[in-house]
Amino acid sequence: MFLFTVVLLPVLSGAGLAADEPTYWRTDPVTGQQLQCKKCPPGTRLGAHCTSSRETDCVPCGPGLFTEFWNYIPDCLRCDACSDHQRVVRPCNGTVNTVCGCEAGFYWDQHFCRRHSECKPGHGVKASGTPHRDTVCELCAGGHFADVRKTHAACVTHSACKTGEQLVLPGSRWHDNVCATCDQLTLKDESCSHCTETHNAICV
Repeated sequence: MFLFTVVLLPVLSGAGLAADEPTYWRTDPVTGQQLQCKKCPPGTRLGAHCTSSRETDCVPCGPGLFTEFWNYIPDCLRCDACSDHQRVVRPCNGTVNTVCGCEAGFYWDQHFCRRHSECKPGHGVKASGTPHRDTVCELCAGGHFADVRKTHAACVTHSACKTGEQLVLPGSRWHDNVCATCDQLTLKDESCSHCTETHNAICV
């Protein structure tokens, strides 16, 4: 007389699963058996868990929804929307979320796009702003200036007066040297009778 011992082993649902196919374990609420279920691929969500006779049911994500990884979640994730001063770099397509970038003149800072800083008078642009970095400003050195009338101007050397011109106003960190000829000064002030080059172009 032979005695047969029956050993109950966990039931593997979906015997055709590939070796590298992502799976998860669950307990069948009716039989109590341990089932190895296939996960749903990116772009889908869990419709129904597997059973001992049926594989996992996966449902495609609808418009405006996505799943980026293999999963067994009941709902797809909602695609992000780009906010103020942002533009769509890569649209949401069901398997990846929306990727937003900053508009021209703005940079990314802690989930927001902020306008590039403008350098203060006497300061020039050392490095222009990018979509990921603000403008870097520097104090203009002696003999250099940044034109306050121009946006994002770099520090440049004061201009030298041309032949026949005299220095009327020395340059500073925020404006260039101001030069003029005697004729130009006389035309601007009719009360001037003549101009001498030896007196720094001052009308007398």
